[in-house]
Amino acid sequence: MADEVTVTEPETEPDTEPDTELDAGPDTGSPASANPWPLRLAVLLVVLAVAFAGWAGWTWWRASGDESLGYAQARDEVLAAGRAHVTLLTTLDSSDVDGGIQRWLDVSTGALHDELAATDEQTRQTLRDGGSVATGRVLDAAVSELDTRAGTAKLLVSVEIATTVNAGAPATKRNRFVAGLTRSDHGWLLSALDQVPLGTR
Repeated sequence: MADEVTVTEPETEPDTEPDTELDAGPDTGSPASANPWPLRLAVLLVVLAVAFAGWAGWTWWRASGDESLGYAQARDEVLAAGRAHVTLLTTLDSSDVDGGIQRWLDVSTGALHDELAATDEQTRQTLRDGGSVATGRVLDAAVSELDTRAGTAKLLVSVEIATTVNAGAPATKRNRFVAGLTRSDHGWLLSALDQVPLGTR
């Protein structure tokens, strides 16, 4: 009977190299594995902040421009209305006293309107009998005060008034007035007209 041969496999040394896939800890420093949302959110917030700042600046600039434009337009309206109204209130023809006073009432408001409306018949007749014609002409005017929100303004006006009596030679006199204006549904109207003595600044 043949001898029995036993084959013994050589012992293999244990694998002492660490399993990098199992032993390596979590990779926390790799940008590729980091959560991208905080970074994206930060970028988005910056973009929104810049956009808001630009929009706010543009809105403020436009509003300030509109306000300046509105103020300049109101000043021009006050100046034009004041010049026209003061011309009317310094003009009166004795042959048309009632019509002249009505024109005064059309361009006045407030206390001045009430004062003119209270002109009695005796005063009107005195003006008719006087036979005079007074014609006002604005030489210069400037807006000294303007409150667009309150709708009030003041005008400094220099007026030349030429007066003729019974078709005689005209006598010319210069006067200075402080005209108060108030904004109404019919535009800017005179609410006061006070004469300034010559030599007064």
